[in-house]
Amino acid sequence: MEVILQENYPSLGYVGERVKVKRGYARNFLVPRGIAVEASSGSAKELKHRLEMISRKRQRLLAEAQKLAKEMEGLILEFTLSSGQGGKSFGSVSIKDIENSLLAKGHKVERKQIRLPEPIKTSGEFALEVKLHSELSASITVRVAIEKPTSVKKAEDEQEGGAKGGRSRRKARKESEFED
Repeated sequence: MEVILQENYPSLGYVGERVKVKRGYARNFLVPRGIAVEASSGSAKELKHRLEMISRKRQRLLAEAQKLAKEMEGLILEFTLSSGQGGKSFGSVSIKDIENSLLAKGHKVERKQIRLPEPIKTSGEFALEVKLHSELSASITVRVAIEKPTSVKKAEDEQEGGAKGGRSRRKARKESEFED
């Protein structure tokens, strides 16, 4: 069955596009929710009128997407992951993290629009694509840094403390307990 989308639905397409879907999916989900209209429904005048309205809406959404793309172009998001003894990172940067970071910077984007093949688990710079419209996408940069594990930090701090001639906090605390 062929339908014309009235709303952006990233898994299918964008406003005004004709897409083929299964009959049950169209009749039970897309049409009742107002996401799509049947391409063969009604008279030719009604369909023509709907297409004009959809075309206007598509142009308006494209203009909004272009404005958002200008704001987002060259945007850099920074994340820090902690790592273990062997330098392996704990966790990863996922689409949800990127969505939250974009929202914090004032850019409302749905998860479906962010193109990330797999979660980022290593440090470095990664270029991502955010699909804002069927004809337009913005590229953003994600920088990921790996934080040293706490045990390595403590060892480094103790070495620095030893070089300065000072005592570690733990030793100082133990010695003060015995003096009381």
